[in-house]
Amino acid sequence: MSITTKPCQYCGSQQVEAPWTLCQDCRRRYAKTLHQLRRNMQLLQRVARHEYKLGEPGDGGKPSGGEAPAPVNVHAIDLLDEAESLLQDAWCDAGAVWSDKWQRLIPRMQTHLAWLCRAHNAGRFLRQLIKMTQRIEPLVDRQPRTRRIIGVCPECGREVMAAKGESLLLCKCGNPINVAELREQSQAKAETIHLTKTPAGMSEWLRENYGYEVSRKTITDALRRGKLPSSKPVENGYWEFNIREIVSFAMSRNNR
Repeated sequence: MSITTKPCQYCGSQQVEAPWTLCQDCRRRYAKTLHQLRRNMQLLQRVARHEYKLGEPGDGGKPSGGEAPAPVNVHAIDLLDEAESLLQDAWCDAGAVWSDKWQRLIPRMQTHLAWLCRAHNAGRFLRQLIKMTQRIEPLVDRQPRTRRIIGVCPECGREVMAAKGESLLLCKCGNPINVAELREQSQAKAETIHLTKTPAGMSEWLRENYGYEVSRKTITDALRRGKLPSSKPVENGYWEFNIREIVSFAMSRNNR
């Protein structure tokens, strides 16, 4: 008896056997998404009640015009309602015959993850839940994040930017991006890529693309002392730098 398989509804690259509709990797992604969404919605609820405020301490002040502030953040409440409705739809698609408020529903979904990953539209709902998490994130994230280029989207070729700690992104073309995987792929490609620049140009490139502060003098000294053995002199002060090598060097300097 042959086993029928079909592509994973989310990534499309892995084959899954019935009754699953999501592959193992995407099941893990679903679990992480629910965990992150629950945390973000808890914070958003506090934002809605004015219990949690973004911004620097001391920038509150009184509203202009003498107007009293609204007792709740209406935009945050609307977004919570929208997220709750989405969760209930995903839960219903999984075959559940009862629902609940999101505070109790998400833990129930987490304990019945297998139901969600066998649902008829599991891929579509996972994609929508990831997008919802990304919509809420800017409203609850206290820390300003510096986003860096981590690679290019395999579908459309756009540069993908991510902040430290982000694990899931949705490219503008709609393609889901696994941040860790794309970083690894980009690093592997960097092994074979060389960039021709002066030490000053490389210092600027490292700062703009990776956020590493390495002075021109430090790079020049490293070249003279043989600490960048894969880098070769070209002419007129230019060097052919091995990307992986110079980034690793910059990382070690910034970790001191």
